Amino acid sequence: MTERLRFDNLDQHLLLKNGNYLYKVPFRGGWAVLKVYYGSRSGLSHAIKTLENFLANQTSYMPRARLRTELGCLALWRQIGVRVFDTYDDVVVEGLPEGGYALYEYVPGLRFVDYFGDPAVPLEERLAMWRRFLTIWHHRHDEAVRRREPRLIHENGDLKHVMIWKDELLFFDFEMVFRSRRRVPEFVGREISAYLKSLGKTVGPELFERFLEETVRHYPSRDYLEQAYIFAFRNPNRVVRAFRWLDRTIKARAGKPFSKYNVARRLREAMDRT
Repeated sequence: MTERLRFDNLDQHLLLKNGNYLYKVPFRGGWAVLKVYYGSRSGLSHAIKTLENFLANQTSYMPRARLRTELGCLALWRQIGVRVFDTYDDVVVEGLPEGGYALYEYVPGLRFVDYFGDPAVPLEERLAMWRRFLTIWHHRHDEAVRRREPRLIHENGDLKHVMIWKDELLFFDFEMVFRSRRRVPEFVGREISAYLKSLGKTVGPELFERFLEETVRHYPSRDYLEQAYIFAFRNPNRVVRAFRWLDRTIKARAGKPFSKYNVARRLREAMDRT
């Protein structure tokens, strides 16, 4: 039986505004997160961003499309045993556009970026947590490659989008994904690079080498790790490879310690040593 909710003043429940609107709303004696995909961007802005996504082999940025993509990813990740937000599909929120919002469980977890960046947490505990993450990470990558399923790749993957909740690791933010099924290994390499960039910026240069060593020793597939280097330096597409060379040559950010190029290079060096 469908449950109907109505909030006369959603503004008082605003949790976050980041292109969408997220509200922490009272629900069934506790809380839920109401995510409204019609955010602060105009229709023209959505259309331009959708075109940019198309050129980057990503899904649409239109509000209804982002909702469909996110719900599809949640179901798929849940199917392979990865913890994601639960959804309340039997609820209608009055006054909001149909197909433009979703109601999710409220999870006040600790984000990875805050956990790994906290010097008060002993290094050995952080390394153990990272090893635990690597097992889940590899399982998802392996399923993505085996199924040729780009929706199992975290397009916006970094330490800001993983939470520690009770005894679980919870992943979130699936509004957009890549489209090509044949390029899944490349997307694995891109995601590995993105997570390691985020990790390096979080733990700092002094500890990053230690975490890289743990990654090489405990992530089960060296072939997938190798994809990070291929993504940055040896893309099979000559045009893409040329653009990456140009990017490394003329852009100052490419020389930063935790650019995708330097992270991929350091990961490759750690693989050679280990």
